Amino acid sequence: MKTSPLSYPESLHGTSEDLLIGNAKASKGWQITDRKLVLGYGEECFQNAVQQLFSWEAHQHAGITVTESDSIVELKFWSIRSYCRVLKSHQGSRRAILIYGTLEKHVERGEEAFEITMADNDQVTAHIVAFSKPAKWWAKLANPVVRLVQLRITDKYLEGLKP
Repeated sequence: MKTSPLSYPESLHGTSEDLLIGNAKASKGWQITDRKLVLGYGEECFQNAVQQLFSWEAHQHAGITVTESDSIVELKFWSIRSYCRVLKSHQGSRRAILIYGTLEKHVERGEEAFEITMADNDQVTAHIVAFSKPAKWWAKLANPVVRLVQLRITDKYLEGLKP
């Protein structure tokens, strides 16, 4: 699966990082998720959030079981398994970022980016963006419900990054 292609158009690879800085627009038919939360202040808060992100604890807080092998991530929600490839994972002194893109065995098609930043005033903020559309027939059929679940999970990720 490591060599499996991403399940969305190559022209959109990396778009989630552009969404983080407001430089990308959605292509027609793609749903955009854009959520931010101030987590607190200071180095300890920043380091804690980074640890929660890279250890997948924020995902676990949202009820997602995560298994990672190489750059492939299995996300299990209830009995539904979805697969992604980590496209970027980086931690600097004031910014950390994790981006993954969906593989064919994912409920959705698209990309999701998680960013944690510490501003000059030491305010720590988490920012999650994604572009997606349903991939499975049942997700297309139940898209309004699937979308609500997706947004709720994103909010739980943010909560899981709090100290």
